[in-house]
Amino acid sequence: MSIVTEKVNHPVHYNDHPSGVETIDIIEHMVFNLGNAFKYIVRHPLKGGHTDLNKAIWYLERQLTLPEIKNCPITSEVEEKFEKFLKAERNKYLKKVYENIFKYHFREAHPQVIWESLDILHKIEQGAKERNS
Repeated sequence: MSIVTEKVNHPVHYNDHPSGVETIDIIEHMVFNLGNAFKYIVRHPLKGGHTDLNKAIWYLERQLTLPEIKNCPITSEVEEKFEKFLKAERNKYLKKVYENIFKYHFREAHPQVIWESLDILHKIEQGAKERNS
């Protein structure tokens, strides 16, 4: 496979997680806004920095304007990949955000978990801005 094809099909910023799980293997099973938020959070250290965190925040806020998600099935394969992803996450704050998004989408958790995630992401984003100033 050529380098150009690898950059399109398997870009580093979606494959560099210590779990070895490719982001698409999780997010393709989520609704649009949650999948995009998850994607932007995963890639922010390698690609868009605080801009990607702002995009993730935007998608999570938008999701809260929609009806709550009910009865989303999950396969054992996706659940195993997510558990592997979560177990390998080194940042305890991001780990909580990923876990909250997953619980909200697949376990019908209260929207409070998204509000909690937004608070965490705002703090991470603020810290990133301050480090870049």
